[in-house]
Amino acid sequence: MTDYGTIGAVGKVLVAIRGGKGSGEVMLTIGGVRECYIADSDAPIERGQTVMVVEVAPHRHVTVVPWTDFPVPQ
Repeated sequence: MTDYGTIGAVGKVLVAIRGGKGSGEVMLTIGGVRECYIADSDAPIERGQTVMVVEVAPHRHVTVVPWTDFPVPQ
């Protein structure tokens, strides 16, 4: 089963993603519940960075991109 509701979710990298050299792990909040997913990205992403899910695969595997929150007007 694939959870397409995960696309667009924003979370944090728990285990660094090594780009094409290896997967990492991200923590996402889905439906009010915090869940860990195996994550891939085209480029390396360091631990602690904020990411957004752009693709979902079976077995809790996602593809993510770096994400920066929108600036809040002062």
